[in-house]
Amino acid sequence: MKSKIASIVLVFGWACSAWAQAPCGEIDGERVSRLQEDIYFLASDQLEGREPGTAGAEAAIEYIEVEFRKAGLNPYFTDGGYRQKFPIAMRVTFDKGNRLVLNDDTLKVGKDYYPTSYSANGLASGELLYVKYGITAPEMKYDDYKRIKPKHAEGSIFVMDVSSPDGIHPHSEYLKYHDLGERISAAKAKGAVGVVLVNLEGSANDIDPNFRKIHSSGIPVVFVTNNELAKNFTKKGEAKFVTRLQENYVDGFNIAGFKDNKAERTVVIGAHYDHLGLGGNGSLSTEKAIHNGADDNASGTAALMEIARFIKTAEEDYKKFNYLFVAFSGEELGLLGSKFFTGKMEDLRIGKIAFMLNMDMVGRLEEGALAVSGVGTSPIWNEVLEESRCDEIVIKSSKSGVGPSDHTSFYYLDIPVLHFFTGTHSDYHKPSDDADKINYEGEAVVISYILNVIQNASHYDGMPFTKTVEQSKMAPKFSVTLGVMPDYMYEGEGMRIDGVSLDKPAANAGLQKGDIVTHLGDVKVVDMMSYMKALGQFKKGDTAKIEYIRGGKSQKAEVKF
Repeated sequence: MKSKIASIVLVFGWACSAWAQAPCGEIDGERVSRLQEDIYFLASDQLEGREPGTAGAEAAIEYIEVEFRKAGLNPYFTDGGYRQKFPIAMRVTFDKGNRLVLNDDTLKVGKDYYPTSYSANGLASGELLYVKYGITAPEMKYDDYKRIKPKHAEGSIFVMDVSSPDGIHPHSEYLKYHDLGERISAAKAKGAVGVVLVNLEGSANDIDPNFRKIHSSGIPVVFVTNNELAKNFTKKGEAKFVTRLQENYVDGFNIAGFKDNKAERTVVIGAHYDHLGLGGNGSLSTEKAIHNGADDNASGTAALMEIARFIKTAEEDYKKFNYLFVAFSGEELGLLGSKFFTGKMEDLRIGKIAFMLNMDMVGRLEEGALAVSGVGTSPIWNEVLEESRCDEIVIKSSKSGVGPSDHTSFYYLDIPVLHFFTGTHSDYHKPSDDADKINYEGEAVVISYILNVIQNASHYDGMPFTKTVEQSKMAPKFSVTLGVMPDYMYEGEGMRIDGVSLDKPAANAGLQKGDIVTHLGDVKVVDMMSYMKALGQFKKGDTAKIEYIRGGKSQKAEVKF
């Protein structure tokens, strides 16, 4: 899964707002205690990372339901419950029925080869036909099928390299032809009864054997990971293979409670409660261990419950809106819960939605820096944020309503949104994101600020929606990684490293947390956009000079991607 934090910076482009401010008020010790109790439970080993479909996720659901009930929230769904069930595809498995024979040699599934997400279930048998990359690019006068006669193609098993004539990288002249799904569909149209994918050149990444959904091309498709065996598929011969794939689903549950004030407009307040379980896809650690997700996103879930509690006790001050509190599941797998919820909203009695507030990673406030995105989704937001200012917080605002969290699903329904985020850290998507690292007093201040936002937004008769320009479409593309976690709240020149992954290019070159990268290759790194531009120069196997500042002194090293 693509890093949530990396996606945030692509879309948002933070701008710091240094307003004259007033205090958010004294820190409420009882609020701090409640946040500690909530987060220590949700991020405990007992819940094993709150992966959807597990006993840990069920324990989190039951906890949230109890707290919603205590906060006076009515069960929201038509069956009288707090839960909205939806299916989540967790993984695709291959049973023992999978088989691949090359001439008379049988390959071992999971070791020599494996089926891919492009595969249909079925049997493929025929002569091997090596089609190189399976690319036809008329404007470049390039055609891998030029010398292949249709009668030879019909009924054959096509053998296709996953690379391209000049490799897989952002500056490839064949970039628009890289998509494997389209290449496999073209092969099928030319008569292929099956496709064997190989990676002979090493200028592309291997096909990922771990995937959650099947995107069938209509014919069996396998990837041969053993390169010595893969070479044999490019020669004349016969192959026969059977593919049997099974999608495995679990039940996901969104949890929603409603505070009905008989108002004309409803505010949706959301946070996701799911996390990564024992790691796997999405984890930035190679260790199979419980990923407790204290900041991501037990912190947001705790804030959700605490805001509900406060509005119950101060309800006379919050009468201008109804409030719909939603704890989403499946966010880590692609905003699945919020997409399902917003897809069903016509069936729900929401009425007119004023705006949606989303809290994702609000537990690590440092130096008062709070990132607020979505400010461009309504012309009113800037005024509301300024009116809500307080001494303890410095707002870093961005306009975009799109990002890698659940507010995006509401933005696409033309609903004004705000997303609150206290910044990245080296524990992101790792087993070390634990409850003892949360800044509880800081989170209490963030909650006070969000309550200010709700209160000040209620002074306006309406909240008109405006679309935002999505900077992600303009962001540079890159196919390699340095293996670091950038500090996205850093405001100086360069890219400051907030964490380094073991056995990755940066670690192997000796870079450390706190180093500030100033040059990568020929590119001067002044911000995140230039850093990504620099990465876009390179492909797998390249080496590059890197310059960085450590302890105020400039240093140089060489990295290999």
